[in-house]
Amino acid sequence: LDETYADITPVRANPGDVSAFVSVMRGCNNMCSYCVVPFTRGRERSRELDSIVAEARHLYESEAVKEIVLLGQNVNSYHDRSEGAKTARPAPEGLAKERDFGYRTSNDGFTNMFKLRGGAGYYFADLVEAVSDISPELRVRFTSPHPKDYPPELLTLMAERSNVCNQLH
Repeated sequence: LDETYADITPVRANPGDVSAFVSVMRGCNNMCSYCVVPFTRGRERSRELDSIVAEARHLYESEAVKEIVLLGQNVNSYHDRSEGAKTARPAPEGLAKERDFGYRTSNDGFTNMFKLRGGAGYYFADLVEAVSDISPELRVRFTSPHPKDYPPELLTLMAERSNVCNQLH
């Protein structure tokens, strides 16, 4: 059982604010030499896309939030591997290994210590697209991404969608 807190609705400290944080994942797999997150929060565990979109929709429609900030230690390595996600977005047939599908570093110079990335399911660009589809009036931001995990699909989405903020943190 992955601990993602997907079934816990956070209490908003400042109801009425126009911006709200939505946690999309816990932990980190990067193992940077200076960072304690993988040791204190554990490996990456992503919430299911549908639960994140439902929370964002509720915030927009019921609490008048105008801006959603998708939050995680390394949000752009988000990967919903739930059975529903794998069924909705399966890996193409004929690959040598399922993990050859879906994830790649942004540039050839980057590598991953954690080799289990890739495979069927939803990725961060899918999540940003789904949240931005809630309404063109809803601004979508995210923090904290890692430079090695910027897929071209995410940058293209940022360029195409006026409600996905052109901000890299």
